[in-house]
This record gives sequence, C-alpha cells and structure tokens, in this order.
Amino acid sequence: MKPELSELRKRLQTLLKKQNRARLALVLGCIAMALILLSELFPAKAPAAPQAVSPEEGTYKTQLEQQLTELIEQVQGAGKTTVMLTLESGEETVYALDTLSGQTQTQQTHVLLDDGTALEQTVYLPTICGVAVVCEGGGDVRVASRITELVGALLDVPSNRVCVEQRRTRN
Repeated sequence: MKPELSELRKRLQTLLKKQNRARLALVLGCIAMALILLSELFPAKAPAAPQAVSPEEGTYKTQLEQQLTELIEQVQGAGKTTVMLTLESGEETVYALDTLSGQTQTQQTHVLLDDGTALEQTVYLPTICGVAVVCEGGGDVRVASRITELVGALLDVPSNRVCVEQRRTRN
C-alpha cells in the first residue's frame, strides 16, 4: 500500500510543476463538470408541489376582494369594477413562549393550558403582495390615480404594486 501512495505523490508533484499546471486545471475542470452533470441526473429530492390555499385564506381573500370591489365602484368615474389580490404568504399563528434563562443557556417552551390549547396566541393575516383593479373608468388617469391612492391607503400596499386598467367594452 505504501508504494501506491508514494507513486500517487510523485504523480501529483509532477502535475504541480509549472509546465503541467494547465493540464492539472483542465483535469480538475473536467472532474467538476462531470460532478455537476451527475448531480443533475440524480436530483436530491423531488420538487415540492405548489401549496394549496387554505379555506381561511381563500375566504379572507374573497371577502377582501368583494369589499374593495364595492368600495371602488363608489368612486366617481370608476364604474363596474373587478378586483384581484395576490397574497405573499399564508396566515401565521404565533404562540406564547415561556422563557427560562440561566447563565449559559436559555430554554423556551410553549405555554399550554390543561386542555392542551395555547394560553396566548397571535394570528397574523396573509400579507398582500399586489392588487389588480379593472374598471370602466380605468383609462382616465385621474380615476386610476384616485383608485391607486385608495387601495394603497387601505391595504398599506405601495403604488407600484397596484395596477388599475380600463375594462374592455363589449361590442
């Protein structure tokens, strides 16, 4: 076994000489490309399926879209309106924690009542990512601007995430 190691060491030393450095770089590059190719052929895990919207999120989104539609239709010049929201994340529940701190470590545990329910919890609603509004008056810059300001103020969404367009007329 020792003669094999010494022979391998000699080959590495000859490859590290100045005239053989380019050859070594080429060999290492080929090995790296082969590893990349093999990693593509054998993926680590299957891609995750898209997450379905929970019933609570769907209801929240639908109610919000309906309320916005009714409100925007009352804006002068807006006319018949359709609103669509996109949600960035789902509903999140944060439970109360009991923290015990020592000199070297900290331990946190969830606070539960005798029946197994959490003592205190905070529920954060889904974050709104963008809003699309299609209305009859969307082609008027003044109406579109008022709707953008209204939606931005109500939902705390920046104006670049609110799109107001004119509804297509049917002939």
